[in-house]
Amino acid sequence: MASLTLDGVTVRYPDAATPALDGLDLYAGDGQFVVIVGPPRAGKSTLLRVVAGQEEPTAGRVLIGGVDVTAVPAQSRDAVLVFQNYALYPHMSVGDNMSFALRVAGVPDDERRERVFEAARLLDLTDRLDHSPDELTGPQRQQVALARAVVRRPAVLLMDDPLAMLSPDLKDHTADLIRTLVRTLDVTTLHATADPGPLASVADRVLRLDSGRLMEDTAGTGARAP
Repeated sequence: MASLTLDGVTVRYPDAATPALDGLDLYAGDGQFVVIVGPPRAGKSTLLRVVAGQEEPTAGRVLIGGVDVTAVPAQSRDAVLVFQNYALYPHMSVGDNMSFALRVAGVPDDERRERVFEAARLLDLTDRLDHSPDELTGPQRQQVALARAVVRRPAVLLMDDPLAMLSPDLKDHTADLIRTLVRTLDVTTLHATADPGPLASVADRVLRLDSGRLMEDTAGTGARAP
């Protein structure tokens, strides 16, 4: 668990008239669940990519746990990004998809199994570990993508609107799982979305982003006392 700080972060693209992020300052405390709301092209995904190390800021700093990681490559940061696109390996089982990054990192077999079963329990996947991704529904694949991130036990969990492509009823179900997940793990989480919907009820803070600038920072209805 760790705090997250963006200090004056600016991202400019060569052909763009305005910055994607414009001197953005943001702080998320240890274990906070922060929902970032904004219209298309507000800078939400860019913000997450900067934190994850997939996008280099033109100016400013990113700090995780008070340590400046601006120049640290993505694979060496303790931040994991979950996309709308599940990007599962079709030739691997659900369990193997979840444990792949741990295996590459050299995590011992017993610990890998423990982490996979813990994530599967949290995300209602215990009876699907031997299934292939092709046998799963869309929401179940999204759950696997979340579980694959969770098993890495990151300091910061980043979600790029994983509910966007789900039907309203499935959004509610998956939102319930996300609520359980972030509260159980107590991991610092940023969730970017155009519509906070059911997640607003558990967010510690809801930020409104527009044109790369933070327009509003309010306590969510699920905010915890400091």
